[in-house]
Amino acid sequence: MTVTVDLLISELAFGDAVSNHTLLLREILRGKGIRTNVIVENAQNRSDVIVLDDWSADCDVVILQHHIGSDLSDYIIQHQIPIVLNYHNITPASFFSSWQPDVAAHLRLGYQQLSELTPLTLRAITDSHFNARELTELGIEDVAVSPVLWTLDDSLLDEVPREAEQSAIAEDGGTILFVGRIAPNKCHHDLIMAFGVLSRTRPKSRLVLIGDPSSDHYSNSLKYLARRLGVYDRVFFAGKVSTQDLLRCYQMADVFVSASEHEGFGVPIVEAMASGLPVIAYNAAAVAETVDGVGIVLDDKRPVTLAQAIDRVLRDDRIRQDLCARGKEAAKRYDISVTGRQMWDALRDLLDASPSEVR
Repeated sequence: MTVTVDLLISELAFGDAVSNHTLLLREILRGKGIRTNVIVENAQNRSDVIVLDDWSADCDVVILQHHIGSDLSDYIIQHQIPIVLNYHNITPASFFSSWQPDVAAHLRLGYQQLSELTPLTLRAITDSHFNARELTELGIEDVAVSPVLWTLDDSLLDEVPREAEQSAIAEDGGTILFVGRIAPNKCHHDLIMAFGVLSRTRPKSRLVLIGDPSSDHYSNSLKYLARRLGVYDRVFFAGKVSTQDLLRCYQMADVFVSASEHEGFGVPIVEAMASGLPVIAYNAAAVAETVDGVGIVLDDKRPVTLAQAIDRVLRDDRIRQDLCARGKEAAKRYDISVTGRQMWDALRDLLDASPSEVR
């Protein structure tokens, strides 16, 4: 008898790592001949999903994507439905308390729900060992680590040859890139302050920030900071961009820099490495685990320290080329051909079981 799997996610959003992961997981399971549905709280004009109000929970395996408080998790808890918990980490609410109290409340709810989901969890699957430690501390014994499902269209990269030659960078320039929601935990303010220091010796450099703002309040404060430091005309708030434009930015940048203080994994870091872009990142949460020795990881992100690291990579062609080569090689371990097998291995015994054994 065929096992039926329902994948639960609060919402599907373009460019969101958890959303992309869920859709790729659906493809993998359907490719194995498993009937797979995606359940969301709001369909948002999608015809390929089932909304929570119409969900009967008439399936053999429920896989819940959990990273924030949601009505889906409430439903699971209220009806005591056994689940496979696919955990993507919850950002501490303290990052948002002053900027977005409503988001902070949803994050606190997510933590509360996580503890209530623990006794219902048949198995947990999570992106990193950093996340896995959090789950084992909650008392979940069966935890598998499988990186977030991700894919990069290499054919698009070929359309934009890398132009970051030493001669172009040497002219007091260089393009620094960061990709991620403009949110307090990502610490764009630290990047801008470091860029302000860097600009004293590299007046033609520029900082490109890609990602939607989660808070107009925080976003506006960043623009004010850039103006106060005199670099506003060289800080580009690009917002959310198409996949092809994103890849183009990776190819045209000279260095990827993350000052984020909380990442459960870090898909943009992997994308940067895969694109042949050297990575500098602050050592927080799962960042060092994702970089895994092929980028520069800093324990100190004071503006001067961060600016010096960026300048060193821009100035030293040997270091930059070494980081690029090792990063591209390391990114292969996150290719869907590898992580898809890891995810399948984490689920295989549950999906091979009879429905009665699963539920």
